[in-house]
Amino acid sequence: MTATKVSETPDQVLERFRLPDSSVFMVGMFDKGITVLSQQVRALNLAWALVESGEVPLDRAPGSDRDGPDPSRKHIAVVGGGFAGLTFAAGLLKKRVNANITVFERRDTVLPLQHGSDSRWLHPHIYDWPSRGSEAYSAALPVLNWTASRASDVVVQVLKEWAQVASTEQPAPESTTSDPPSIRVFCNTRHIQVANAGSTPAMTVEWIGEERKGSEPAVPAADRPTAVGNSESFDLVVLAVGFGLESGARVFYWRNETLAQPHLGQARSTYIVSGSGDGAMIDMFRLRISHFRQDRILAELFSDHEELLKRLRALHDTAPTGADFEQLRAVWEDPSLATSASDVLNRLRDRLRQDTTVLLRVRKPSFARLFVDKRVSFQNRLLAYLLYRCGAFTPVTAVREADLSRLAREHRVPEERIIIRHGTETEAGMTDVLEVSLREKVRQCFENSGRYLQDDVPAWSGGYFDMPGLTEAEEGTGRRATNQVKGTWRKEYLPSPTEAIATAFCSAVSAFIASATAPSRRLRVTLHRTLLSGDEVVLQQCCDYQGVEVSPERRAGRTFPSRNGTIGAAFSLGRVVRTKLGATKDALVADMAAMSLDEASQNMAIDVASVAAIPLLGPTDRQSGHSWDVIAVLYFDSYDEDAFVDDEMLDGVIRMCGFFLDSLPTVTHTIAGRIANTEFWGSARSRDDESQAIDTANWQALEQAAMDAPRTDSLRYVNFDFSEFTPVEQI
Repeated sequence: MTATKVSETPDQVLERFRLPDSSVFMVGMFDKGITVLSQQVRALNLAWALVESGEVPLDRAPGSDRDGPDPSRKHIAVVGGGFAGLTFAAGLLKKRVNANITVFERRDTVLPLQHGSDSRWLHPHIYDWPSRGSEAYSAALPVLNWTASRASDVVVQVLKEWAQVASTEQPAPESTTSDPPSIRVFCNTRHIQVANAGSTPAMTVEWIGEERKGSEPAVPAADRPTAVGNSESFDLVVLAVGFGLESGARVFYWRNETLAQPHLGQARSTYIVSGSGDGAMIDMFRLRISHFRQDRILAELFSDHEELLKRLRALHDTAPTGADFEQLRAVWEDPSLATSASDVLNRLRDRLRQDTTVLLRVRKPSFARLFVDKRVSFQNRLLAYLLYRCGAFTPVTAVREADLSRLAREHRVPEERIIIRHGTETEAGMTDVLEVSLREKVRQCFENSGRYLQDDVPAWSGGYFDMPGLTEAEEGTGRRATNQVKGTWRKEYLPSPTEAIATAFCSAVSAFIASATAPSRRLRVTLHRTLLSGDEVVLQQCCDYQGVEVSPERRAGRTFPSRNGTIGAAFSLGRVVRTKLGATKDALVADMAAMSLDEASQNMAIDVASVAAIPLLGPTDRQSGHSWDVIAVLYFDSYDEDAFVDDEMLDGVIRMCGFFLDSLPTVTHTIAGRIANTEFWGSARSRDDESQAIDTANWQALEQAAMDAPRTDSLRYVNFDFSEFTPVEQI
């Protein structure tokens, strides 16, 4: 994914998706190097922009009769049941929009290309390698999240989440009068046409297809699948036709085959791989590198070569898709990197398969010019360069089909060993479903495609898709979330290992505090980590509350603005914050109101008399220049007055936090080696924007404690997750 983004208004974002002068929106049709994750992010950006611009409402129009017709309710068609189409629909369902949503998929099931694809591996961030965070195991999406796995297994993960979203009615904010959104899914829609609906902005969609259960698209809506023909008017049409099918391929990219498996025969086999894009490169790697997997090979080749990685990272940052032969050669011929460069090549030579030969059919006879004006991911350029240095394939030129046939005869390559990877027919897949006038608009868009490039960086704020029925600017409108909704909302992805670690630590802390203070009533302890979510920094609750008389309700995963409440004060100040001796409940409530506690969380329980928050500090913040960088905040509260005024007790908790920080880097040193603390997949604006000044002078109940906060120089984030390979750089 892209590392940074320039914030745009919702209306500006919509213009990158909208087919000019129409109610048709296109997802990722003009972008190059698209991935499953980037398409999902674009789909959620579109959902965010439609809601925030008001084009898709969250409630009935003001003053409309709740029991009468609802003219403000939108009818939305989604053409394409792949990752982008389902993610867009799921995002709207999670927001509880005032709309009826219909998904159309041409094939027999949703996610058809990757369904059952066991020979392709999907990793959410690997195309960002060697950027920091590219090894993260999870897509970390708020909707239809998935983790690195075989394509078929990713489909299972996403469909499981889809079933939950499509079958769960989201809670409504106060004063909401609209019905919840509805979802329909049609598969096997072999015929589908989108046309202008006369003089109105609406579009007419006609189709022949089989209706399926909304939450289980593989199951017929009726007792048995029956194709029906129909035509309806839709206010919005979203084209999410996705990757599309390849042109000229004998075996499509997502179909199962045996290229990566050792040959069972005795003879060495020659293959022709035709193409110079990412798909062609991946298949060449599978044919020439033993035990190849796209994510694992990078760790296996480059582990223990930190300086070489730093040089490659610098090259990637300046030319993420444009690194050419000469730039890579300059790195490999740098005398200061000679040992590492030689070791990487030797490791790769040791991994070359001895049962295959590959002819790489390209248009340019010179390998040095192979990637000129061609968008290929950085790591695929690098691996192709290294294979070339190892003499592991032969570039050949065969421009015409007759030349390809001659080449195959010359090298005795049968048809089944000719791999065609010439890209997908995106324009054809899109225009096939549009009437003539709309097709012409699409062609004009392709001629000016730069205007329609779409960011693959989240535009939404932290927890946005877990705030049903509310826009980002909803504050003060009277349409506030109920206290019950706030108890579980604004959740983002939380890795299970991180939650387990936080639970164990907070349980130990609560036991220590309980032994020191002997609480008469409720005592709660939890940990919040600093999380980069979309375009902002938030604090995410890492575990459910631990302690005495705590509620069993699920709270882990919630996110909070990093400037609100006690944890926001500790984050912004980098200091321990607590209630002072003799603080009253009324004074504490006043302090919480001044720090906007209830803006994004439940109202503080009326019996809470004492609170405390301890920031866990990491190395210097490189962005803001602060002498500290808060990586987490430990929070605890109690119904007892003056529960945390004892300096000796509080100092004991701080020491526990220090030992905790010292132990975290060793968590990855397990025998199984399946846990890694990977850098966050996204980026956010500078901490200066988040660390706003806290008005401590007017505090009535709170104070900054005199003791220093715990600190570590070996940890910059808390993001422990499962990993199937050793990170190339463990920070």
